[in-house]
Amino acid sequence: MRNEVAADVSGSVVQAGIVHGGIHLRTTAPGSGYPAVPAQLPASRPYFTDRVREMGVLGRLSDSVRDGGTPGIMVISGVGGVGKTSVALAWLHAAADGFTDGQLYADLRGFSAGAPAPPSESLGRFLRALGMAPEAVPADVDEQAALYRSITAGKQLIIMLDDAASAAQVRPLLPGRGPSMVAVTSRRRLPGLAVDGASFLPLDPLDEDGAVELLDRMLGSGRTGAEPQAVRSLATLCGRLPLALCTSAARLATRGHWRIERLVGELADERNRLAVLGEEDLSVQAVFDVTYRDLPPSAARLYRLLSVHPNGRFAAPAVAALAGGDPAHDLDVLIDANLVDAAPDGTFRFHDLAHLHARTVAEPDAERPSAFQRLLDHYLRMAVAADRVIIPDRWHLGREYDRPPVVSFPGTVEAIGWLEGMLPTLRDMVAEAHKCGLHRETWELCEALWGVVVFRKHYAVWIETHETGLASATALGDPLARARMLEALASARLNLGEFTEAARLSLEALALEQAAGHTDGEAAALERLGVAQLAQDQLGEAIETFTRALEVSRRASADPARGVAMMTRRLGETLLRDGRPAEAVEHLHAARDFFAGRGDDYNLARTLTALAGALIDTGRDADAGDALDTARDAAVRVDARHSLATVHVTRARLAARRDDTSAEREHLEQAAAIYAELGSYQARAIRDRLQGR
Repeated sequence: MRNEVAADVSGSVVQAGIVHGGIHLRTTAPGSGYPAVPAQLPASRPYFTDRVREMGVLGRLSDSVRDGGTPGIMVISGVGGVGKTSVALAWLHAAADGFTDGQLYADLRGFSAGAPAPPSESLGRFLRALGMAPEAVPADVDEQAALYRSITAGKQLIIMLDDAASAAQVRPLLPGRGPSMVAVTSRRRLPGLAVDGASFLPLDPLDEDGAVELLDRMLGSGRTGAEPQAVRSLATLCGRLPLALCTSAARLATRGHWRIERLVGELADERNRLAVLGEEDLSVQAVFDVTYRDLPPSAARLYRLLSVHPNGRFAAPAVAALAGGDPAHDLDVLIDANLVDAAPDGTFRFHDLAHLHARTVAEPDAERPSAFQRLLDHYLRMAVAADRVIIPDRWHLGREYDRPPVVSFPGTVEAIGWLEGMLPTLRDMVAEAHKCGLHRETWELCEALWGVVVFRKHYAVWIETHETGLASATALGDPLARARMLEALASARLNLGEFTEAARLSLEALALEQAAGHTDGEAAALERLGVAQLAQDQLGEAIETFTRALEVSRRASADPARGVAMMTRRLGETLLRDGRPAEAVEHLHAARDFFAGRGDDYNLARTLTALAGALIDTGRDADAGDALDTARDAAVRVDARHSLATVHVTRARLAARRDDTSAEREHLEQAAAIYAELGSYQARAIRDRLQGR
């Protein structure tokens, strides 16, 4: 039997006999590795109860969104532990079938121990989930937000923004016009979102009947029915907050021989123990105090040590570093006590209230400084191991680079993926290490971030971390570390088109490197200074600077041959800009041969693209085309998007020489799109050129 489709189709075709119910197709967005229809919403909480009135309000909103053309935004607010996330998840899962374009979820960390998630972090995750390649996400938050609104316009999406700190944090994450539904949870009411059309649902603690029902479901009506007054007293002592009720019920569930009245008595004795949560959360504090006191000593120690982590999310190796050994059993104890949650991806997280409580009981713990040192050493070793793989031939500063790597990453993609996934935590570690006076580790961790910030253009994290690293290097009085941080900051400013500031930073670094007699660093500072001069059309100065850098590189200790090749390429690029293409070809040929021999595809692509420009200027268009073909292949192998954009710009030159205006425009449009995705200042110049300005 042969089936044929006799019409043009777009998308998937399903042929079947009899279909009962709906058909759901899951595909993968091209080039992203993410499902084309994201399904990020966490599972509903198993013991959700009561909230009939609130669910009615929310249900009416979702009905109106499906019937209308604008997003429905609901801010669900209330005190910590009141069940905001549970209510939002119950509502969104109930409505999910009516929103067929998928579900997005972001934990905004508004009230976690670490810094709130910046909008750029959540926007980046959303754009990737909606099919955009990671390296294509713009660096600028306004560009991210605009692109996100464009992609989500007209779609039927469910979007959950959990634990928001402010309206300003939420606003960039609101979708474009269309029938999407947004749930925002926060401990604050966020009245500023009224101007965005939001509705508001403040949550109070459960009423007494609802709290008792929750305990009935968790403990069984046989047990609660035997002590009805104790159950009601327990609900009151827990403040009728779902989190506190669940924590208490979990404790009782593992102690079948306990009467409920016993826990009530213990909670009553603890009610005078105020802590950082504030007066309105006294009963919650008491619940955690009693639960903590009942932990075995080793699990209690781990509970305290986990609070040292700068945010409430951690993987098993980080837990082991904090514990100084295998924490598996104690971690299971904490999970069973509902003090730590286990995620499907193998990571763990504190609930925000548990994290605050753990920090409170850990304050007098003399082991905290040594635990943080172990954690910092763990992240530093992991980051260095990843950075070695990303750019293996670059010279490094820092003691960890002199030691064997602690882990082997299969390749560049995996190494960048680990660093990028850990970037929020590593950023927090840099800040906390500086705050603790661990200045050497602070700047060394910044050094290990070089590969990921250069490849992925995370400009905000790049600048924030390295400015902190600079402060630590200054506090140490270490001129080489200070120079290294200045050079990294100069590179960030060059990428952002801030050439005057980049030159200033480079000159400051250069003075430090020369005073220390550090030739590797001197060449690096000269290179950045030369790039800043070249970008400002100071061609004579740039030629002089790169010539000096070339001579210094010959005396360098780390890898003189690579340094010479780098500066030869830079000098060739500058000679080309100075109208001396024949000399440029000679320099660029030499650099090309070196990078090809080293298998350095990143620098090979950049060198060949510059060489193609020089060949065009000497009338060798066919050779230029061959060079660009090889440059494109090299850039694709290492996923160097910026280099690929430059290839398109140079191909546009070739097309213009053939009077092929269509091909010229096509290449310029592709270059502009890539530059814009990377947040490069070069995008505007290409757009202006396309518009004939």
